[in-house]
Amino acid sequence: MKKILNNERGNIAIFVLGLLIINMVLFVFVLNLGSVFATKEKSASIAQQASMVATSVFYEEVRNAIDEYEEETLEGALHAFFEDFEEKVSNRKEHLETSGGYVGWSLREIEIEAFDQVLNEELNSSDYRVELEGFLESRVDKQKVIRSIKRTIQKNDGLLEDAQLEIKNNRFHVKASKEFTATTYSNIIENFQDNVYQNSSGPKIDFLEDIWGNPKTINLEE
Repeated sequence: MKKILNNERGNIAIFVLGLLIINMVLFVFVLNLGSVFATKEKSASIAQQASMVATSVFYEEVRNAIDEYEEETLEGALHAFFEDFEEKVSNRKEHLETSGGYVGWSLREIEIEAFDQVLNEELNSSDYRVELEGFLESRVDKQKVIRSIKRTIQKNDGLLEDAQLEIKNNRFHVKASKEFTATTYSNIIENFQDNVYQNSSGPKIDFLEDIWGNPKTINLEE
């Protein structure tokens, strides 16, 4: 009888130990699952910030190049004599603000829309602006845009390993990652690390592909 009781106690102890191990494994699994989702959200945030920074820097470069175009080329100077590019953008911005079609838009968003509309009109008037597109393509510093993306990724603790910039559908698409390290308990689950990748795209820039040229896909790790 005593032997039977001892066996039962041993079986119960093994059963309880098994339950504890299962609970520990489940706890670690749930903890890691939450960490994966958190890392995924962080990666998405990094990619989104990088694509927005790329858009902002690109606009800045285009505006600077247009200033140079109006100062350095005869064609640009002639058009600027009557009304320079920034004056056209300012007038278009005022028109959009009062048109009623942009309710809820911020002043910055309206300004960007005005800039897009004016530059598209200028680029599509080939007889009017013969040199403009080629000038912008040669003067816009694409490397500055790429460097700004890399800095943004690294500043937010992201990784450049297999990171990528793609220019598609007139948007900057950025692929970035953050490292995920699995939480372990004793030796129940082996140590595990991997990069969690996410993609994000910036706002549409109607003239982006016309000015950017090639290559359309850039590996940011290089």
